[in-house]
Amino acid sequence: MKEIWTKSWKKVLIWLCGYLSIIAYAIVGGYAIVKSNDKELQKTAKLVLVITLIFTAIEALIAILSGIASLNVNMGTALNWISFFVLLAKIGIFAAGIIMTLCDVSLTSSRTEQKKETKAETSNASAAQSEPASTESSAEESKDSEKSE
Repeated sequence: MKEIWTKSWKKVLIWLCGYLSIIAYAIVGGYAIVKSNDKELQKTAKLVLVITLIFTAIEALIAILSGIASLNVNMGTALNWISFFVLLAKIGIFAAGIIMTLCDVSLTSSRTEQKKETKAETSNASAAQSEPASTESSAEESKDSEKSE
């Protein structure tokens, strides 16, 4: 039976949980880091952890500044714009991570297929080269045995 959750979809789930919530990421990414034996999956989970922590810190800073702005300091409009651009950056980075993960799989699978084809061609070529050599060596052996008789 074919595995439903391939490595690429596991990576997409990690990226998606990192975007949606720090708690969802803690569950999914933490499991991938601690329990997974796949180094590539662990690397993706650690990268998403760093990005998620950066955006969490920025959002915390915006929340603090928003609290200060509520004291009638004229910062409200600037904070709205900053919050908007941070949201755009967050969406862009996580979307790029998901797209890169999905595109990397197609490149990896095509590279794997190309390697398999190359290996098959190489093995066929080496087999073809070894056959005449073995025929020549057997002919030489038969000549040597005739001379010794």
